[in-house]
Amino acid sequence: MRRTKSNLIYHELIGLRVHVKFHTDKSLINVKGRVVDETRNMLVVMTDEGREKKVPKFGGVFVFKLSDTVSVEVRGDSIVGRPEERLKRYGGGR
Repeated sequence: MRRTKSNLIYHELIGLRVHVKFHTDKSLINVKGRVVDETRNMLVVMTDEGREKKVPKFGGVFVFKLSDTVSVEVRGDSIVGRPEERLKRYGGGR
């Protein structure tokens, strides 16, 4: 299944470009890079400067880039949990 705006929260986020648009931890705002790991509560982002940043999902607003023309803004609390947990919690978009 392809990642789309409507089903992104059910998918694994590893490999996607991400921009932290807002976070309760002000030092994480504007972190940009590629998601290299995802845990239940955290995204690990390899920044454009080559540094690994651990960004808590809760408290953030993220913009994920699906293609050159498609980006999706997601509240961090909606992606807390592993992809399979999110699928169960939200009913798979049904």
